[in-house]
Amino acid sequence: MNIQQRRLEKEWSQDQLAQYSGLSTRTIQRIESGQKVGRESLKCLAAVFEISTNTLTQEQNMNEPKVAQHLHSNKVEREAINFAQLIFRGPKKGAKDPLMKIERDAINTVKGILKTLQT
Repeated sequence: MNIQQRRLEKEWSQDQLAQYSGLSTRTIQRIESGQKVGRESLKCLAAVFEISTNTLTQEQNMNEPKVAQHLHSNKVEREAINFAQLIFRGPKKGAKDPLMKIERDAINTVKGILKTLQT
């Protein structure tokens, strides 16, 4: 369980958790978004949730691979978007087309068919 899950379990808003812990709402937001927790902030949160700092640290460390996996997913998504844009826009002027001629011809044929269907 992470900090956000613990907060929601108690039906607290981020503002309430900030008030109970003595931390700022922005600090709570940063922590819940996966940023590192400082030692003093960790102590405050552990006290509010009535658990040890070790337990809280272990929970936060368990969530780190998920953040890394999410970042990796974002990278793959960006690459897919860039590739799709390349397909539909074509290469920039003066840049070499990374697609094979047959791929570019197929894309242009499909574009022509779509244009015909839209008119």
